[in-house]
Amino acid sequence: MTIDQHIAAGIDLGSNTFRLLVAICSAGNLSVLDKKLVTVRLGRGLAENKILHERAMQKGLEVLRIFRKSLDHYQPQSIRVCGTEALRQAANSYLFLQNAEEILQSKIDIVSGVEEAHLNLAGALSGCREPLSGTFLLVDVGGGSTELLFTDQATGQTGVESMGLGVIGLTEKFLTAPQPDIAAMDAILADTIANALEKLRFPGKLSAVNIIGCGGTATSLAALDLNLTSYNESLVHAHILQRNTMEELWSKLIVLPADRRNELPCLGEGRGEILPAGLRIYQMLLKLVQQDRMRVSDTGLLEGILLSSISDIPSLDCSQHNFMPKS
Repeated sequence: MTIDQHIAAGIDLGSNTFRLLVAICSAGNLSVLDKKLVTVRLGRGLAENKILHERAMQKGLEVLRIFRKSLDHYQPQSIRVCGTEALRQAANSYLFLQNAEEILQSKIDIVSGVEEAHLNLAGALSGCREPLSGTFLLVDVGGGSTELLFTDQATGQTGVESMGLGVIGLTEKFLTAPQPDIAAMDAILADTIANALEKLRFPGKLSAVNIIGCGGTATSLAALDLNLTSYNESLVHAHILQRNTMEELWSKLIVLPADRRNELPCLGEGRGEILPAGLRIYQMLLKLVQQDRMRVSDTGLLEGILLSSISDIPSLDCSQHNFMPKS
């Protein structure tokens, strides 16, 4: 489908943040008109009581009113709004969704973990610069869940797993007490990730596999590794995070109080509170797949949602797209 100067919008109602993207789609490229990210923490307390807190829902609706103004200004020709783990799991999500759809004047799709992973891949591919080939594992660590998409182009093998491990729940359960229970968290991470890799039929001894991390945890870690004083997506995009660098970041972050971590440059509102949990997921994953580095993509789910407003996301042939190695 060829689209000439089509204005599209995508909204991601995540467990931690709500995000908006409005862009001109032309000749396969996205030219950003507006991009917003606001921490809502919709998934706060969800692991314990399975309901959305009233305060979080009210903040979310306030954010959507801001997004509505942007939509009114740019008048996108197509729009898609997607909810993820918090809205998949909460028993009272319908209360939020009714008001949210009225504000946005748009239907909200609660996507499955599998579709979320495919949207992540579509978005990551939209930011590609050089061919993506061989074997790769796309990983999106989110507020309420973590999606894995594995592809081996040589064999044609592909698989998707959504794990109910997210940075909000892990932080609340293991890292908020005066004495964090890191050993217990590691045990759950190791077991859950190992089971997901087994379901994906991930080969145990791959000499080379591209690990691609997208989402707020990955981009925040890249920004910290680059010592950025203000976020720069062109530098973060395609940055290589080494496993030993991630271990150093863990050692520094875990000893800082949450309020001190929140003061670190380049992190979004409240990101410092939940960053160690996200980092630990990536650390455990790299350990289990026996890899020493991963690439970071600044594009992912949000871009995929926007693109899916124009046409269905097919089973993607990654050899026809590009992914950007660090120059």
